[in-house]
Amino acid sequence: MIFSILFLLLFFVSVALIILFVFLVLIPSVNQQEGSVSMYEYLLAPDEKNKQKTQRNRLKDTGLRAVVKCSCEKQFAKQRLEYSGLKDCRLFNQLYQSEYDCLFQCIGFGTCVNSCPQQAIKIHNNTAVILKGCIGCGRCAEICPKNIIDMVPVETASSAIRCNAENGDTTCSDYKKFGKNEIPKRNIFKFWRLCYSIFYKENR
Repeated sequence: MIFSILFLLLFFVSVALIILFVFLVLIPSVNQQEGSVSMYEYLLAPDEKNKQKTQRNRLKDTGLRAVVKCSCEKQFAKQRLEYSGLKDCRLFNQLYQSEYDCLFQCIGFGTCVNSCPQQAIKIHNNTAVILKGCIGCGRCAEICPKNIIDMVPVETASSAIRCNAENGDTTCSDYKKFGKNEIPKRNIFKFWRLCYSIFYKENR
């Protein structure tokens, strides 16, 4: 019985060491010897390789940061409708545009959250908020149906909160107000941050 337990423990430890060796030593070594070409590219078709390269380039820090032109502290005195359908910003924008009397505000259903490879967006008060993990890949700006996400130089990302509304026909409490743009930190466990940095190191 004791021998069987020791054998199982030894087996699992050996498997774990082999996996660590492959991902932390073997694969990086092969990539370096092949001129930084990923070994997985040999298994991909040409169009898939181009897609992989585009994704890697977009995951590098561009020096830009996403800025949402809608304050997460806003409040409304009037509500046009109460929506209970599918939570997709693009679909809702086509059907209703807004639940409130401002047609330019963030819809807040989180379609941009799901598009962010850095998990650097959260929803607060039905508004997208950019976190410090943003590297400026621009995916959130492309997917936003309201076009209220701008990519700006990192030096100016915290300079102001901007409003995207084009006229004063709104009860939004933050209409055209400016102020410091606080950029919150991501809440992420250290263990998962380490795993993320290991497996996506070559994409940064």
